[in-house]
Formats: sequence, structure tokens, C-alpha cells
Amino acid sequence: MKKIGIFYGTTSGITAGIVDEIEFYLRGENYEVFDVANGIGDIKEIKNLILVSPTYGVGELQRDWENVYDELKTVDFTNKVVGIVGVGNQFAFGESYVGAMRKLYDVVVKNGGKVVGFTSTEGYSYEETESIVDDKFVGLALDESNQDNETPDRIKAWIEEIKPLFV
Repeated sequence: MKKIGIFYGTTSGITAGIVDEIEFYLRGENYEVFDVANGIGDIKEIKNLILVSPTYGVGELQRDWENVYDELKTVDFTNKVVGIVGVGNQFAFGESYVGAMRKLYDVVVKNGGKVVGFTSTEGYSYEETESIVDDKFVGLALDESNQDNETPDRIKAWIEEIKPLFV
């Protein structure tokens, strides 16, 4: 398997903790972690990607992702396999739960990428979200405020599902 690039943005550190858990389940694999606060230049060279963003406001990307969003929109995702992780609070922000995932998803698909790792909406309680396609989340939805006990199992199952799709 070629290298996996994990690109994430974090403000409070919660998403960095999620990335640590993703790394735990990728141990033994060839991967590298990139904080998007330092740029996304390396994203162009890596075929297998995991993009991780918390959602802020009403379905908005985290600040560091916002800062690189125009550059992200210029990336050619052709022949890239991409998994997306969204972090949010389904009760406090139930009207836009994990909305940042959809912003990442739309760019990847528009620019020719293959998104993998859609997950079931069962077990969540939110009002609405734009991050659903064909009745599934467009990636892995996590809620560290209300369902942190579910996070390790959700990450483990998701990584096991997407790893074979990375080439």
C-alpha cells in the first residue's frame, strides 16, 4: 500500500486527539500526518488521503481548513482515494451536524477523487446535516461531546473498512 496522508485542522485539540486514535489503528502502515495550519502542499503528492475537520458555526470548516480552502479547490484528486472524518456536536449543533465533511467531500468529488468510507447514520441524533449522500454520512461522523465512548470502535471499524481500498 502506498503512503496515507492524514490532513487535519484543529482549534481546541479535540480533532488532534481523533487523529491520534486514527494513527493507533494505522500502526504498521505507511502514513504521515499533516496539520493544515502548516499548509497542504504535500496533498498533491499523496494518493491515499484521510481528511479530518471539526465543524464550526453552521456547518463551516475549521479555521485552518478555511485558510487553505481556496488552494484545496485547485487540487486534482484524480486517482486519489479519500476518506473523510467529521467531528461535531449533534445536540448543540444538530441543525448542521458535521457539515464540514460535506465541504471537503464536494471538493474531492468535483476534482475527480474517489471518496470511500461512507458510514451509517444509525446511532446518531441530529436535526439535519448536508453530509449525507444515499442515506449515509459521506465519511466518519464523530461526536466527542456526547458519544466519545463510541469513538474508538467507530474509528477501528472505519479504518478496517477503508484500508483495503487504499492502493
